[in-house]
Amino acid sequence: MKVEDRYVNFTDLSGPLSDALGRERLSSEVLVTHLHTLIRAPYELLDDYCQDYQNSMPTRQLRDEMRSQDWHPIASIIRNAVSHNFRLKLDRVRNKLPLTWRTITISADMDGQPLSSMTFWHKPGYELFLEMQAFAEALPELPPKQP
Repeated sequence: MKVEDRYVNFTDLSGPLSDALGRERLSSEVLVTHLHTLIRAPYELLDDYCQDYQNSMPTRQLRDEMRSQDWHPIASIIRNAVSHNFRLKLDRVRNKLPLTWRTITISADMDGQPLSSMTFWHKPGYELFLEMQAFAEALPELPPKQP
């Protein structure tokens, strides 16, 4: 691949791509990057924004509004798995299980299991991102800071 004036060689990928274990490791790296970009970072930005808004305008509880969205429980679980050891930790939601959002169901037997492409992958990840984006676009502007 040519990048600016240089060629970047992909021979470092030929080894991992040549066997099933290597392909699985590379696909896991893609999953981590995908979920970090689409779920973890936007989730944290939304949560911080809602908290900042509440701090300046306590009459509207945006964090509660965010947490009441149908996508929120799944987003929170995925965010926590991506942020920590990539395993589903369900202690906080155990009494609400199973949780279902669209085609994704998180059940009690998944507690401690690794997040994998079989659990959550591209299509639901992007759908979840679009739900968070729609919520973000409907949020009110932060009021100007008082001097």
